[in-house]
Amino acid sequence: MSISSLSEKVRSICALLIFVCLYFVYSFSYDSMDDSDISSWGISNSSDSSVNRYYNANSSNDLELEQIVVTAGRRQKLLEKTQSFSVIRPEEWQGTTKSVADVIAEQTGIQTIRYGGTGSFQTVSVRGIQGNKVLVLLDGIPLNSAMGGAVDLGGISPQRIGEIEIYKGVVPGEFGGNSLGGVINLRSKNMMKSQTVASSMSRGAYGYRNHYFEAASDKIDNVYIFGSADYTSSDNDWPFLNRNRTPYNPHDDRKDTVQNHHYSHFETRIHPSVSFPNERVLSSGISFSTSKMGLPAEEGHVNRTAIFDRNIFSFTTNLQNDSEHLRFNITPQLGYMHWSGRTVWTSNDESMGTSHGTIGSFRNGWAQVQTDLHVLNASANTDYYLTDNVVGQIGVHGKHSQIKTTSQATQFTPADWPGSSQELSITAGVNSLVPVEGFEVGLSLGGSVKAIRSFTKGGQNSFLALDLDPTDTVEYPWSAYGGVHLRPSKKSLVFFNVARYSHIPGLREKFGTNGKIYPNPDLKEEVGFSLEGGYRYLGERIFFESVLFSNKMEDAILLLTHVDRGKYVNLARASARGLESTLRIEPIRHLSVETRVTLQDILNKTHMYTYYGNKIPNEPGLSGLFKTTVGPLKGMTIQYWLDYKSFFFRDYANKQRVPHSQEQFGTVSHNGMVSWSSGDRLSLSVSFRNFDGDLMRYEDVVTTPGSDRSWVLVPKNEWSVTAKVSF
Repeated sequence: MSISSLSEKVRSICALLIFVCLYFVYSFSYDSMDDSDISSWGISNSSDSSVNRYYNANSSNDLELEQIVVTAGRRQKLLEKTQSFSVIRPEEWQGTTKSVADVIAEQTGIQTIRYGGTGSFQTVSVRGIQGNKVLVLLDGIPLNSAMGGAVDLGGISPQRIGEIEIYKGVVPGEFGGNSLGGVINLRSKNMMKSQTVASSMSRGAYGYRNHYFEAASDKIDNVYIFGSADYTSSDNDWPFLNRNRTPYNPHDDRKDTVQNHHYSHFETRIHPSVSFPNERVLSSGISFSTSKMGLPAEEGHVNRTAIFDRNIFSFTTNLQNDSEHLRFNITPQLGYMHWSGRTVWTSNDESMGTSHGTIGSFRNGWAQVQTDLHVLNASANTDYYLTDNVVGQIGVHGKHSQIKTTSQATQFTPADWPGSSQELSITAGVNSLVPVEGFEVGLSLGGSVKAIRSFTKGGQNSFLALDLDPTDTVEYPWSAYGGVHLRPSKKSLVFFNVARYSHIPGLREKFGTNGKIYPNPDLKEEVGFSLEGGYRYLGERIFFESVLFSNKMEDAILLLTHVDRGKYVNLARASARGLESTLRIEPIRHLSVETRVTLQDILNKTHMYTYYGNKIPNEPGLSGLFKTTVGPLKGMTIQYWLDYKSFFFRDYANKQRVPHSQEQFGTVSHNGMVSWSSGDRLSLSVSFRNFDGDLMRYEDVVTTPGSDRSWVLVPKNEWSVTAKVSF
């Protein structure tokens, strides 16, 4: 049987199972369960916003789920999520070595790219749209750089996160309303209901260590204070198969160990919150983190000294009012972040990008690139209840980004031009929900318009022998969305949405670099179109969601390279279509089974080289996660989850195939965790990831185009032991 025919059969079987499950769920949609049955599901895997809304407002780990149903009001009803939406709780990653990106990539329609072990650069794509076009926020601050490029999710400690929201398809106006690939909204832990102190310690494979401490004060004069400290380190020295730069000659392959990939990270935070009359809460947060990581070489090479270190300082404050009785409500927010990164390498490093050729020719040659990014963000979102069934939303969002790059080297090394950008956006929308003969019909309409100023001071590029004059441009991208939804019952939802978004090129894409990237200030905005339709059901012992989606992207930006020089141009196009389904059932008490499946076809529509009709890299046609949980039984819980991906390609030419063996049609990883808890005071857990009894890392290691990073999927046989105590 050929690989293609086998893959097609697997897809057909999965599709059949999905639609059988859909029929099965539909047969339950008019049952006679009381609304309070919803609370039996908990909150961790629910996509129903009547659950999520309550959690978002309280940011507490100690929730009384019964309150969710009893206090259901017009705000809760009108703001239910009527698009592809997921909310992830800490239960998904606590006690494991998962990164933030690992957790996000376990959701349907999302894939991850990882450039190494613990702490390495890691990003995600959403429905085939790459990470540089996905808006990522941390406590309301956009982490996307004005220079362009994807947000490094690997640099965010999962220990600080209390909740992750993921929006695919329609982007709510509260986030600025204009993001091609959707929104990843990260919320830090920031409040507890009573005085609590908790500490945890983890040890794991390849020198993994984590120490975490958090504490919350009792309410004193309407003031709560939450603080935490986190230290993580890893040797990242797992074994792999070194093919000695001869991938087609297995006779000289040998077992080797990753070198120069150590990682250390420290973070401290404090979050005071003040309660005012009329249910208003002023929440603030201050955090500082510092990390250092060795940069390993690509396969067959050795880096001995290359390092990357990073410091991040952030401040946020917002004023919330979640009263059900207000007709007019405004939520202002202010945030500031300073991101500082430094890369250092010497002539002893064999794999450090295009500049290494000149630096490596000098004995004791060295180079250092320092980047400083400042982001100031302010927003105000307003909800106005026109009637009990119609709510209008208006938002104003402003952002200032300033970046400066300083390079020092024995010989020339590229650096970004100093520059800045300012953004001002206005969003508006209206949501309605009208009862009609036993069910409810809703309509959503909205859009946004932005003004984006891009400025660079310019300078002289001696390498390319050109001068870049000071450049100041203003552009006005816009977005629009519309949707209809139907609620046959209080536990089910049918929705259909369409949207148009755009993305403005970053400073590096427009103005190049002081080095080997030519400027192209005439770049046009990238434009995307999104279409989705889905069904969601949440019952006592079953949750089901299935979404059909179709995306199209025009005028996407590609880096064209010739020898060692490049230029960004509007040449790329892509189309994506697929089916995302999640089914979670609890056949008996203390046993739950969950399946997440993504079927997708993401094609390159670029009319250049031989790219047209090829698969987009890193996007398997079929991916799925099967998870089963037993417990808690006398405090013990056992989990097992299997992660499957059909084969995919790593390059646009579709020549680097994963897995590379033609006899395999995909990759499977086995994962599990055993945990025990004694009330709220003490818990112990043992977890393992990517377990297959094989200590060798067989994934290819390649340097990606336009990046100096070497790409490693994941190490095998990761394990960790975690102990947590609270008092």
